[in-house]
Amino acid sequence: MAAETLKADVNEILLGYHILGSTWIGFQGKTDAENQLNNRRSQIGDTDYNIQEERAKVMATKSLDWARANNYGNRVVKAWWTARPGILSEAVGYEVDSSKNPTDTLVQFETDKFLGLSAKSTAGKGDIGFKNPGIGTIDKALSLDLAGIVKEENDDFAEIYGLSTTQSVRKREIRSDRNLIEASNDARNITLEIVRDVFYNKLNVLSNKKLKEYVLSDWLDATKTISPMYIKVTGHGSEYPYTASLMNPLQNSKIEALHKSNLTVSKVGNDSVGVETINKRILKMRVKYESQAMASSVKFSGDPWQ
Repeated sequence: MAAETLKADVNEILLGYHILGSTWIGFQGKTDAENQLNNRRSQIGDTDYNIQEERAKVMATKSLDWARANNYGNRVVKAWWTARPGILSEAVGYEVDSSKNPTDTLVQFETDKFLGLSAKSTAGKGDIGFKNPGIGTIDKALSLDLAGIVKEENDDFAEIYGLSTTQSVRKREIRSDRNLIEASNDARNITLEIVRDVFYNKLNVLSNKKLKEYVLSDWLDATKTISPMYIKVTGHGSEYPYTASLMNPLQNSKIEALHKSNLTVSKVGNDSVGVETINKRILKMRVKYESQAMASSVKFSGDPWQ
């Protein structure tokens, strides 16, 4: 498991722990959560663990302040770490589509109200990426076959250079040869541009209504029917003073701009599509190889567009 994923897990679990008042009382599935926490602590080391904990503390405070101001309640009585499939649905008692609800830590107040927390953790002060859909998710939503394009390009590359058809083997072959690394980077640029162009062309012919629906539901997780309600909370910093920022996905300047005026899409750089209104950039959707170019899967990322 990648180090960043391990750190994120620590942050999400400790967010639940600290929002309960720095206690495991009320933490659902606490034995498993404590075990996972201890395992990840040994993997990432005390320094990184402590940074994640300090961020989690300020994130808990920020989330509680927001919840109290918005009439959720004064005190969290239960918390769930929702990383395991089905936990979110089980906790709230109805089926939740986790691909559209990015809750990492779910809390319940003394009022019985639920609130999801989509947790992010970063050393920097600015926005960070917020969505990483796989290519299959994009294909399914838009009736495309981007995965087929990538497979064809990868297979052609393997054939031209006499490489293995098995990705993991091909990855090693490329990485052991400087010329192949260079060739794979060139081929990557071509492949990503082809994929981006097909994606762009599809978005560009959608009606404005359909484009808005797609961006709101599949990229911003901000449809009005989303349940349980969630907020995005981000912990910042690697030393004191740690800070946290919070965003209600249904009430922020980007969503307001999106609802008020038409959207346009444009090609950005070699591998991205930008979405904007007349006076506000909403996000940038980037296509990228997961790891080694021409020898791994391709996914997308939704990033702030400055």
